Amino acid sequence: MKRLPLKLTLAILTFFIGVSAVGLWYLSRIEAESQQSLSDAISSVTPVKFTVENPCDYPHPKHRELEPEEAVYLAECFIIQNGYTDLPPIADKSKLTPENVFPLTDEEGLKMRHDSLERKAYSYERSELYGGSWVIMFRFKQHPELVERYGKKGFETMGRAVVMDFFGKRVRIQHSNYPLTMPDAKVINP
Repeated sequence: MKRLPLKLTLAILTFFIGVSAVGLWYLSRIEAESQQSLSDAISSVTPVKFTVENPCDYPHPKHRELEPEEAVYLAECFIIQNGYTDLPPIADKSKLTPENVFPLTDEEGLKMRHDSLERKAYSYERSELYGGSWVIMFRFKQHPELVERYGKKGFETMGRAVVMDFFGKRVRIQHSNYPLTMPDAKVINP
């Protein structure tokens, strides 16, 4: 078997070392980018703690469907910002979301909303409502006047629902009361 000249052998060896080095560099870049993507994905799912000043500084993911946990968190932010919990609503009243039938964004409406729902969602489901949406159910707070109006049984079965498309856009609250449990609903806060 004939041996290659030394210069040709060194050239071939140098070529393969160079290709290997470029390949390793490229793989390290891909790994770094995938680690950054993973880090971004985790930070987009990790909720920011509620504060009275800004209860929902939510890093909303773009261009993808929400995971169930993200939809629930976004719905919880929505009811806080819009004055349905014991916390005050957002300061900028122009950013309040009106309800479908009765807007309830004036002073009297905000009094009716205030402290009517628990802060934490009770259950959620992926639904075909409105062409495909997340439906997140919240229990009523058990105030004596509400218990009298709905009865004790009503609190066990009915609440309010926040609805949004799968991307977390067009968030709104259902005007009418909504069953807390549906056949496909997942209870998260019994």
